Amino acid sequence: MSKGQRRIRKVAVLGSGVMGSQIAAHCINAGLEVILLDLKSDDPKRPNKTAEESIKHILKMKPAPFGLPEFADRIKLGNFEDDFNLLKEADWICEVIIERMDIKKDMMSRIEKVRKPDTIVSS
Repeated sequence: MSKGQRRIRKVAVLGSGVMGSQIAAHCINAGLEVILLDLKSDDPKRPNKTAEESIKHILKMKPAPFGLPEFADRIKLGNFEDDFNLLKEADWICEVIIERMDIKKDMMSRIEKVRKPDTIVSS
């Protein structure tokens, strides 16, 4: 790798909807570590239910976006309340939350507080 180039090893995907869950799947297929965060569930026994259900949904797709179904187990699932600090480990943060500018601005402000200085942030 030449000087000035960086290697992306860990990706944090914020938002586990249609786009976010499939981005996470494709990153896993490429051999990257993936953190997938979404809203915290009201179910105290399953705080990551939103992200869990998104992964279950894309596993049923034909064709499924995972190279192999067991690749889904490699995605670290979490939520914005309990696991936001995991973003400090990411080389790339991919924000794909709801298309509301006020919510996106708040999310970007939160990201800025925890990310590494050289982390790529996309929206």
